[in-house]
Amino acid sequence: MQALDLHPEQLAAAVGARPFLLLALLVLGAVGSVLGIVAIARLAERHARAMWSRAVRGFRAVAEHAATRRLSARFPALGRVLRGLSADEYLVIHLGLGMALSLAALVFIALANAVHRGSTIVRVDLALSRALYASTSEGGVAALRAFTHLGSGLALTVLGIVVGAALLWRRHRVLAIGWVIALAGGGLLNAALKALFSRPRPTFEDPLAVALGWSFPSGHSMGTFVAFGMLSYLGVLFVRTLRGRLALIALALSWTVAMGFSRMYLGVHYLSDVIGGFAAGTVWLAVCISGIEVARRRPSKVDGRPLLD
Repeated sequence: MQALDLHPEQLAAAVGARPFLLLALLVLGAVGSVLGIVAIARLAERHARAMWSRAVRGFRAVAEHAATRRLSARFPALGRVLRGLSADEYLVIHLGLGMALSLAALVFIALANAVHRGSTIVRVDLALSRALYASTSEGGVAALRAFTHLGSGLALTVLGIVVGAALLWRRHRVLAIGWVIALAGGGLLNAALKALFSRPRPTFEDPLAVALGWSFPSGHSMGTFVAFGMLSYLGVLFVRTLRGRLALIALALSWTVAMGFSRMYLGVHYLSDVIGGFAAGTVWLAVCISGIEVARRRPSKVDGRPLLD
């Protein structure tokens, strides 16, 4: 009952005093949320089929309407996109990604506004940062210093080259281009956001690690989210079993959350920096996957059928 009476800053200090318990809770929360969504979707599958059928019929009616045809004739590019997408693909991929993009954008805007106004989240940031710094251990610092390098720009560039080359070798040209755009564009977007908000990093008399540049949003968190989100997307395309796909997504989520935690533990980012990085990464990832799906299903120049890369 006492925990319920704590102010946000006191609660942040309390959880910061147990850093690796906090990490475990964050990982379990992220993975559990995804598994919970999948479980709910499977339980609701029977009712969803009827709603799905009605939605598909509605989309087809709109696509075949005379006004839509006139619009497609006036804007050929729009017509090609509509012809290249089936109703099922449009509803599952693009409406789902659009929802993720919208929610993540709202979270990022609200968080950025709260940071700019110096509201409660800033006090929570300071309390958690100080508690984590006071609770560090020599072994924990050494381990997370090594781990956090795997989310650096250099490490993600190496990953980008390796995965991009593998996709080209397998002749997945559209996926390779989309992969490169996702990683490179995410880095540029993060740099632009940092310059826009210009938030100073946490400061300590005896810092555990030193990082250059502005603090909000976290580049390691955003870059890792985009890279491992894209790897999860590629895994969903190539892995056929639901169990394999869920295992891949759970591993990617765990890695990404741990990367964000490492930045807080080492005292180079605040909690809101990490959450902001995840939110901005979600927005960019949704845009990239949606664009890739459109490109993969564009009509082939040979026979007019969708080109599934």
